[in-house]
Amino acid sequence: MKKKEIDALLVQPHIAVVACTAPDGAPHAVPTWYEYQGGKVVFHTDTSAFKYKCLQHEPRIAFVVDTKKAPYKCVILKGRATIEVKRNDDARGLRMSTAYLGAKAGRAYHATVKGMEVAVVTLKPERIISWDYSGTLP
Repeated sequence: MKKKEIDALLVQPHIAVVACTAPDGAPHAVPTWYEYQGGKVVFHTDTSAFKYKCLQHEPRIAFVVDTKKAPYKCVILKGRATIEVKRNDDARGLRMSTAYLGAKAGRAYHATVKGMEVAVVTLKPERIISWDYSGTLP
């Protein structure tokens, strides 16, 4: 896929899968909401989550976004994540909540997590792999 097509896929609210390495070396993959802006992926995780523990141990991740239905499209972003722990009361949290849940449910959900401590994880990909089967299927 070309950069414009990759960007068009990534700005949509697909459920992504972030793959990281557990402290014991085992793989760990978990679905997550995310936001894509300016060539970077940002997602939040609770500081008590195993995903956070994994990212602290090893910040290299693979981040997979796919359409999950035909014609299949997929983007895999690989790189080193950076983590900033802060309060979840920012505009990004509200944008992500409404993108994934709709306006009413998104605002309601965001109100339940506003002010909680979260790890804000940012990935500026070092490598991008993609495919688009829309031209190959009848």
